[in-house]
Amino acid sequence: MAAAWSLAYLGLGIAWWAGAAGNPADPSVDDAVGLSLLTVWGATTGAAMLTAVGGLGLVLAATMVARRRRVPIALLPPRMTTVLGIALAVALAVLLPDFRLIAAIAYTPILLVLTLFGGAPGDVTLWPWPVVNMAVLSLAGLAWFVAVVEDAGRRRWEAADDGRDRIGHMSGVAARWGRRATGLAVVLPLGYAVTRYAWALGIPLGVSPELLDELGKGVYAGAGLATLGVLGAVLTLGLVQQWGEVFPRWMIGVRGRPVPVGLAVVPASIVSVVVTSAGLMFVRLGITGRFAENFPGGTSDVAAWLPEMFWPLWGAALAAATYAYWLRRRAGAPAGRS
Repeated sequence: MAAAWSLAYLGLGIAWWAGAAGNPADPSVDDAVGLSLLTVWGATTGAAMLTAVGGLGLVLAATMVARRRRVPIALLPPRMTTVLGIALAVALAVLLPDFRLIAAIAYTPILLVLTLFGGAPGDVTLWPWPVVNMAVLSLAGLAWFVAVVEDAGRRRWEAADDGRDRIGHMSGVAARWGRRATGLAVVLPLGYAVTRYAWALGIPLGVSPELLDELGKGVYAGAGLATLGVLGAVLTLGLVQQWGEVFPRWMIGVRGRPVPVGLAVVPASIVSVVVTSAGLMFVRLGITGRFAENFPGGTSDVAAWLPEMFWPLWGAALAAATYAYWLRRRAGAPAGRS
């Protein structure tokens, strides 16, 4: 997947650089200028950056394949391959997308429910091409992260006397900080949820009454997103609880069966990525003083922007908790033990 994405976006980047239609960095394609770094850079520079990361990806993929097949051609040394691969994964997954990706993911099920009951607004488009492109970039970033970790892990296993003992040791270390990371990942979204629930009840918590009036029915959309955050916090607890490893008794049909590792790791990884990317966008807008240009509320409306500033920490904590869970399940250690 990582190599295929790199080849595709190398070609697309060159085409967009030459002026082809569909360039996600072009303001005529994405009119929300300033939200994504691609639109900040502009059409030409943005296309050049996508071309560069596509080309870098192909070099990294060729290096990994050559090393796996023991071909005596090293395009990049192992450590540089790991560093550049992680940098590429971070850039694609959390730096280039913006908050519209998490909004599209969160509001899609809400819109589907409204559609079933005939209450969906007719002028809402959650997945325009710029947002679809963000989803592709994020998935590519996750694919690159997995590829790099697998490549580095295989090299460590080949160098170690007993790879499983190493995984077991890493699992024991992760158990000590996994619970702390999980606690942070559970608590941080609750601050956002409290403010949005208050707004939905007509309480101007942390904002002016004028802003609440300006938002109108938009407060219910915020409450919906807050509800998904609370549900996510509850599910995050499963990363350190027994029911996160074995289906509980009340789940008819699967009770007592092991929870597939991917069922927990994949959604949690995706959420950690989109939350972090959205949070970094809010931090960037806050630092540059451009928050009010893109969202309702000013500096004095603290609750309009402060909870989002903690989203990068929320995403990082969720990613760390997910990694600790994966290590523990891979080593076969039960929840709550090191």
